[in-house]
Amino acid sequence: MNTRSESKDIRWTTGGTRLYFMDNIRWLMIIFVVLMHLNVTYSTHGLWYYTEPSKTPLVAGLLFAIYGFFTQAYFMGLLFFIAGYFVPGSLDKKGTGQFIKDRLLRLGIPTLSYMLFINPIALFVVGAFQHNNLSYLSWYIHYISSLEFLSSSGPLWFALALLVFSLVYALLRHISFFPPMPAYLKQAKSIKNSWVLFVMAIMAIVAFLIRLVQPAGVPLFNTLTGNFMQIGYFSSYIVLFAVGIIFKRCNLLSKLSYTFGKRWFILTLVLGFPAWFGLIIGGNIVKNGAAFAGGFYWQAAASAIWESFFCVGVSLGIVAIFQHKYNTQGAVSKFLADNAFGVYVFHAPIVVAITMALREFSLNPLVKMYAVAILVLPVCFAFSFFLRKITWIKRFFS
Repeated sequence: MNTRSESKDIRWTTGGTRLYFMDNIRWLMIIFVVLMHLNVTYSTHGLWYYTEPSKTPLVAGLLFAIYGFFTQAYFMGLLFFIAGYFVPGSLDKKGTGQFIKDRLLRLGIPTLSYMLFINPIALFVVGAFQHNNLSYLSWYIHYISSLEFLSSSGPLWFALALLVFSLVYALLRHISFFPPMPAYLKQAKSIKNSWVLFVMAIMAIVAFLIRLVQPAGVPLFNTLTGNFMQIGYFSSYIVLFAVGIIFKRCNLLSKLSYTFGKRWFILTLVLGFPAWFGLIIGGNIVKNGAAFAGGFYWQAAASAIWESFFCVGVSLGIVAIFQHKYNTQGAVSKFLADNAFGVYVFHAPIVVAITMALREFSLNPLVKMYAVAILVLPVCFAFSFFLRKITWIKRFFS
């Protein structure tokens, strides 16, 4: 997620036309992040600080699952694509040393701040509402002295991963590891279907191989509180970060037509939904849930293929549609774009506090999720807006 120091990169210029669609995709995906954490809160399926057990009706449970599975398949990968797109230009402009320094500041400081302060605040809120008598000061001293905080990046696992990806790319560029981009990519007049299928295949293979070692949905350090980094999903993140770099170096965005992207978007939705239902029913996900997460099972292979297909198709469609139809920025979209990263960094304790404060209100879990979202999202954006009035916070958390 590119920070505000890179806003001039995000609103890139080509042919004299300023383009804002990347910002619009970014703030929309961050709203989806907040909704995902509310989805976990009320469905109790997934990793989050607080989940609210309840009797979930069948239809509500299915809708929770649909949002969770389908959103997880593409939204973070799309953010990595956007981030990857701006890395080459930033590195070319700043040089290796300045690029690394900038990334350490713009991604490292928010991540470290989350580990040291925001994650403990979220945990403190949970403990306060649950009337936990544990000595918070003693816990925090142990949390720091044991270095447990280094594995407690919470939602900021994204910034941490992006920092690592960026540093690796800068190092490889510095030692001239990367060969020139193939001429057929640079000279092509349009994106080819075969390229899309190739990316899907690579993503599926990598996902299947990663999940032989680290199943999907399992945190890297599953004994530590506040760790949500799930390596099992990293195939799409790595591949789309690389694809973003290739898109920039080969000027492929200018070759992505609205018709091509829309066609893939519709095809993905039309095939993706029935394929998902067929997969979970045919694979009996209720009984064989672990087989979907990873291992030498046909369910794991099919799941990796479905996720890759859905991720690439939807991401390609969103980029094409936004580029050609939503490349504008009014006052509202500017406000959302300016505060999106702040919402991402600070939303966890806000979500936890509001959901726990409303835990006694009895509603259908699905209805409650979206009712609470109507409250949570404005609070998160307002919090980011007012906090960014402080100059040094605006510098690193915008």
